[in-house]
This record gives sequence, structure tokens and C-alpha cells, in this order.
Amino acid sequence: MKKWSVGLAVLAFVLVPQALVAQDAEEESAMSNGIVSMSTFKVPFGEDRAKVMQGIEQIMLPQEKANPNVLAFYVLTHFYGADSRDMIIVRVYRDWNSVEAPCGEPCDTWWEANQPAEGTPEREEWDELIATFSKYYARHSDELYSADMSLAKN
Repeated sequence: MKKWSVGLAVLAFVLVPQALVAQDAEEESAMSNGIVSMSTFKVPFGEDRAKVMQGIEQIMLPQEKANPNVLAFYVLTHFYGADSRDMIIVRVYRDWNSVEAPCGEPCDTWWEANQPAEGTPEREEWDELIATFSKYYARHSDELYSADMSLAKN
């Protein structure tokens, strides 16, 4: 399993966006490392997996896109290996401060504009997506890696 995690970390580093690459010497010293966060969890194929993916697409992804602290966001699903239930959420941050910083206004604004009103069928579906995602994500594990960008090919 450790080899698998290391392999995923390497894959995440390959996926690190150009935003982490320094444009000049001053920027280079300020951005020598990026932080890659990987949250792993298992979701079996079937109706629940479809709901988890729908929740990620409709609720989580738009917030991650709005979050100025997240440089890149990926959802990795099983392609080959030991357990087809595997899912990994990867986030790339500029530095540790970005990992700890709240999203704040952009996410609050998105949430207020997109959360359906209480008592509507849309809100029931929204709540069901969140509950199904939470059912599986509640048992997730996190790994954080530091990427030395001077050792990266970008």
C-alpha cells in the first residue's frame, strides 16, 4: 500500500500546475516548495458511487475552483491495482499557509448562491448527495507531501 501511495504522490507532482513554477529569481525563492494533499477513501461501484461523484461535481468542485488557496484539484479514481473502490482527492497548494487558510468570501458567496432553499426537492437531492459523500468520506485518510519544485519537470 505504501508503494501505491508513493506512486500517487509522484503522479500528483506530475500534475502540479505551471502556477507553481517560478517566473523570476524572487518568485523562485518564495515558491521553492508546493504542498500536495491527498485524501483517500473507498466507494463501491453502484448507485452510491454515482451519487458521490455527482456530489463532488456539483458541490465540491465548484467550491475548490472558487478557493484562491487551491492551485489545482483532482479526483482520482481506480484505474488499475488492488481495490477498485479507491478514490483520491488531490489538492495542490502554494505553501503551508495556503493549506491552513480558509476559503472565505469566494466559497461563502458560492454556497449562498447555490444551496437550494429548505423544503424544496432540489434541497432534498442536495442533502442526499452530501449525506452519501459523507458516509464514505468520513473514513478517509490524509497525506500531505512537500514538492521541491527545483527537482520538478514542468
